[in-house]
Amino acid sequence: MGVCDSQFGGRITLQIGALRVRPTEADIKLKTSQVSVEAKANQDGSACYMVKPMLVSAEITFRRPAGINWTPTMLLCAVNATIVEEDNGRTHLFTNTRMTGDPEENLSNGEITGLKLEGGRYSSLSA
Repeated sequence: MGVCDSQFGGRITLQIGALRVRPTEADIKLKTSQVSVEAKANQDGSACYMVKPMLVSAEITFRRPAGINWTPTMLLCAVNATIVEEDNGRTHLFTNTRMTGDPEENLSNGEITGLKLEGGRYSSLSA
């Protein structure tokens, strides 16, 4: 399957180390820049810019998959994570990354929130 540049959403597969999740209704937000830039004003009103380093990251929300024990999963020091957009022909790789955050389960709708992949190296592939 080729890449659909103007198509988004669809089926997503998430693999974090040995943990493979096929989230239903996943919401994944990527931050792939390693810098953020903030505009400021000098005393004379002229512009200046502050560049700050930041970690690449993926914020993940998904429906509760069965059988995940969060404590050992969160304690993994360095994992490789793969996010596959099955219907769109795109793959996102986080190499030597770490799961961060505080997993929280909403019993009303089954959503797991509060999880991120942060750090390591990011790359993307197209089919």
